[in-house]
Amino acid sequence: MFPPKTCSLLADSGHDAVHVRDRGVDARPDWEVAAVAARENRALVTENVKDFAGERDIAVVCVLKTRLSAKGMAEHLAQMLDAWATANPEPYLGLHCPST
Repeated sequence: MFPPKTCSLLADSGHDAVHVRDRGVDARPDWEVAAVAARENRALVTENVKDFAGERDIAVVCVLKTRLSAKGMAEHLAQMLDAWATANPEPYLGLHCPST
């Protein structure tokens, strides 16, 4: 799970970002997480490409933690997602793998 602080950093930059904990689905099955993202018209940011790669009703943004700096992960992830969102204001549904 990515740091919840990432969402507040994105919100500070004007993005409508929420953490799975904010929606009460952090301990729920993947299909429930995807259903909430679809219902709320949100992109889903995950490291779990295996379980979410087949999603066709939401934008799935795959980011590997190993490609982020451990120190300052929330900040690094927020910067990367801000750049991705700016470049993709209306992302296609399905899998996205932005460069870190």
